[in-house]
Parts: sequence; C-alpha cells; structure tokens
Amino acid sequence: MDHEPEDEAVYAAQAPVMQAAWDFASAYWIDRDMQATWRATHPTLRRCWAQMWMMPLLDNLRADGLDRDEVVEAFAEDAVDHPLWEPFARTQIQHADLPVDETWGAKVNPDVIAPNVMLVRLLPVPPSGAVQPGEVYAAVPLLMQYDEDAGWRLLNFMGEQTPEPGWPPNLGHTG
Repeated sequence: MDHEPEDEAVYAAQAPVMQAAWDFASAYWIDRDMQATWRATHPTLRRCWAQMWMMPLLDNLRADGLDRDEVVEAFAEDAVDHPLWEPFARTQIQHADLPVDETWGAKVNPDVIAPNVMLVRLLPVPPSGAVQPGEVYAAVPLLMQYDEDAGWRLLNFMGEQTPEPGWPPNLGHTG
C-alpha cells in the first residue's frame, strides 16, 4: 500500500511517543525490569504508584519511623535510593500479569488528549498483521506525556486520565 508523504510525516512524528510506550510495555511486562520501567514512567505516576502500594502499609511505615511523603518523593526519582524500593519493585513485577509479549504492538495514530499528552493503545497484533476497520479488539491504554528534558514518558496505564497523587491516589481507573 502506498502512503502519501503527509502520512509518512505523521507516522514519523508519532514514532517517538509510540517507541516510549513500547519501552515501558517491554520493560514491565516482557523483561520484568522495574528499574527500566521506572525510567520510562512519569514522576506523577511514580508518586501515585508508590502511594497505592503504601496505602495498606501506612501503619507499618509510621511504626518504622518513616514519613510516607518522604518515601513517595524518594520514589519519584529516576533512580530510587530507598530501602523500600526492593520490596516495592519485587511486588510490582509479581503483579505484572498482563500477557504482553513481542507479538503486541501499538495502534497507529495515538489520540491527542491535551498539549503534550497522547493516548497510545497497545494491543495484540492479529494474524493478518493489522486491525481491520470495524474490527473489535481489546487494548491497553498507555497515557503518555512529553517533557522537554525527559522526552515521552508513561503517565498512566491504569486508566486514561491524568493520575493525581494523594492519600489515596486517583489513578483514573477505567474498569
């Protein structure tokens, strides 16, 4: 199939966001590498993810003399240096149970949600190699945000909305 030059320019412009979405997906669901997953994740999601994990542990954190907000801020960094990182990373990788593998791909033409925010849909690629018009498919939403210094990073994969840190965090669950 021939593509118009305008189509090729659109595809080229979308390549970085789609690659960043795949970097997260492959690090988390395929390689099960929480360090690489974390680098591909936006600090807002890092805070929410850490808060979600800590919610049932708040009494234990207080008993251990840890300040929940200091732990969250430590987890917001690209490279986490905190004693709770290893238990957090281990439990999160254990719960990375979506059957994503190398046969999955990103739907072309991500949705523009806001300036510097796009929604990429990750889905299993059908045997034909492409989803046909009108075909129904299950997809995983990957909300991506662009930062001038860091590039595209995952803002949410637990919903299609911008997550909000807090106690409890609001992850914008869709289901």
